[in-house]
Amino acid sequence: MNDFQKRLKELLEDNNLSRLQLAKNLKISSTTINGYFNKNYYPNIEIAVAMSKYFNCSFNFLFGLTDDKKILDKSNNTFFENFSMLIKENKTSIAKTMKNLNMSEYNYYRWRDGLLPKTVNIIDIAKYFDVSIDFLLGNTIKNL
Repeated sequence: MNDFQKRLKELLEDNNLSRLQLAKNLKISSTTINGYFNKNYYPNIEIAVAMSKYFNCSFNFLFGLTDDKKILDKSNNTFFENFSMLIKENKTSIAKTMKNLNMSEYNYYRWRDGLLPKTVNIIDIAKYFDVSIDFLLGNTIKNL
């Protein structure tokens, strides 16, 4: 069981909710919720945002990176702005960063054009740069 699965299970139990109830409340299929547990995959970023709001918790908490549930204030930065800043701060190149993350450079340019990465990619990027998921997604706290 990955950290997200453990945390989601904990949140369901703490809120006395079934998977079906959560699916209905988030207006997604129960198959999708069950997939998070049975197929070991992560929600897309839009569903992760909905879960974070629903459970009133940070992304870092939702994905098991911290035990602090506190929601952070929004900054004015986008994911792409924060990601680009991290590349510059680490004095590296786009090509080297993407290679080290085992991701295509093409993704970088898609993100520049406003698309968000897959949730698993955001988690990998946060771990690679040792920053919080919340920071990458435009919240104010940079480090875990």
